[in-house]
Amino acid sequence: MATAKIVTWSRADKNAQFPIGIKVSQNGIPAYLFEGNALASRDLWDATKQQVKKSHPHHMRLTNFLIKRLAEINEKILEFETDRKRYSAEDVVNAIKPKPIQEPPPAPKPPLFKDVADNYLQEQKGLGNYDVWKSDRSKLKRFYEFAGEDVTFPKITVEYLRRYTLFLRTGRNLNRKEGHTPLSDRTVTNHLLVIRTMYNRAKTAGLVGNKTYPFGGKEKIIIKFGKTEKIGLNGDEINQLKQYQFSAQHTHLHDSRNIWLVCFYFAGMRITDALLLKWSDFQNGRFYYTMSKNGEPGSLPIPPVVSAIIEEYKTAGHAHDLVFPFLKNLDGLDNRYMVRRRINSVTRLIGEHMGLIMGLLKINKNASPHKARHAFAQRAEEKEIHPKVLQKMYRHESITTTMQYQSNFSHKKADEALEAVIDF
Repeated sequence: MATAKIVTWSRADKNAQFPIGIKVSQNGIPAYLFEGNALASRDLWDATKQQVKKSHPHHMRLTNFLIKRLAEINEKILEFETDRKRYSAEDVVNAIKPKPIQEPPPAPKPPLFKDVADNYLQEQKGLGNYDVWKSDRSKLKRFYEFAGEDVTFPKITVEYLRRYTLFLRTGRNLNRKEGHTPLSDRTVTNHLLVIRTMYNRAKTAGLVGNKTYPFGGKEKIIIKFGKTEKIGLNGDEINQLKQYQFSAQHTHLHDSRNIWLVCFYFAGMRITDALLLKWSDFQNGRFYYTMSKNGEPGSLPIPPVVSAIIEEYKTAGHAHDLVFPFLKNLDGLDNRYMVRRRINSVTRLIGEHMGLIMGLLKINKNASPHKARHAFAQRAEEKEIHPKVLQKMYRHESITTTMQYQSNFSHKKADEALEAVIDF
């Protein structure tokens, strides 16, 4: 069994003081507990009586403290004897030593919104999604104008987003160089969608919880997609476009008109797929391609109008087996990012060209590349084509998507109802 007693150190320390404390011995091996108490001289300690002599100014207080610590050590020795088979003097001393005060670990820093957003943008760029990368980078830049780059997710509350929405609605549309044109409702919605995407990614990564999630549900931010009027060219206007003969000063508009018509006649094909149209896509009198947006394959008959258009390009020998010349300056089509970047630029150019063409035709309508899809949908609604047929042509995964899309062009029943009511 271990023993313990009060002792003073035999040698003075650097302050010429003699430390006084408890010595614990077990099997001839000692361990010491010194807690900063010391005597100016060893003569101030009465080893026989185990007490500090009265000549010490605080003899009673120091003696009582040492006796109390000795009693605690003896009690600890009894515990070791009772509970453990083997222990050392050092084990006893360590069990008695005051535990150092542990500083609480620093609170974890809330995750920065920008860290998640930067990872997202890098991911989109790595995947080659230039159009997504460019569009969302612009929206995030606008958000940092409002929030700063050090904004954290907990700060993005419902009230915070309402103030951001007000900021957007009163801000200038950066795409308009003149005047103070506010952002449209759809543009504001698109900005909020990016914020929600970043929040969802942070939730998936375990950086934030549902408690602070500001979107959806009662008294939170609900993102609604407002409907916009979709107006396409009608049959007469498409015939004007098709038959127009460009003068020498407008020959540069010819290719843009042709690819727009191909988009229309191929069931509203998206401009990205039209720009990537290859000669190898035409087999046995049909056109085969996989839609780039959702990877849905399919085929269509080749209308005579399209046959006549692409016949113009057969001898041109454009690079990469492409029908149209817009991507001929690319080194190849394997670098998705560079391809999408070029497509983004070309799409904007074709839109500008179609605006000029509409001016030449004196047609007061927007004929951007995507409007070819609207024109086809409008004609399909007028001809009462069954949604199931259109679903296959549009390559929609769900018939609901097709019906919702076509509802933008469904005016016949409403027109008939209005006429029936007012015809008296």
